[in-house]
Amino acid sequence: MQVYNSHEEYSYNMFTYTSSEAKRLWKRTIKEQWNYECAYCGSEEQLTIDHVTPQSKGGTDFSINAVCCCRSCNQSKGHIPLEEWYKKQSFFSQSKLQKIKEWIAGNTAKPQLYTYGKRTNKVI
Repeated sequence: MQVYNSHEEYSYNMFTYTSSEAKRLWKRTIKEQWNYECAYCGSEEQLTIDHVTPQSKGGTDFSINAVCCCRSCNQSKGHIPLEEWYKKQSFFSQSKLQKIKEWIAGNTAKPQLYTYGKRTNKVI
């Protein structure tokens, strides 16, 4: 399945009927794209979604900024910039860092303007 830019797009394109279903589908699709492995350490346990550029630092909630991540890495990284945090980890891998950068660069679909309920999304 195609990775859409946000969970709202799953509802808009009628893959789901509720926003909670759309969020689950969006997260599952991102995890599938990463083969259900943490993008940083490769763990397959307690997987979550990490915002590569933290939202507190201006990162978006679009898939171009989200990777599959284990809970341990996600909590450890917090709001620290990716390279600053990742290069200090014992499991640092230049090839994994490159894969993350390619994900961000290669996932260039622009967010679509659409109306969901009474709200209209903002195009960045």
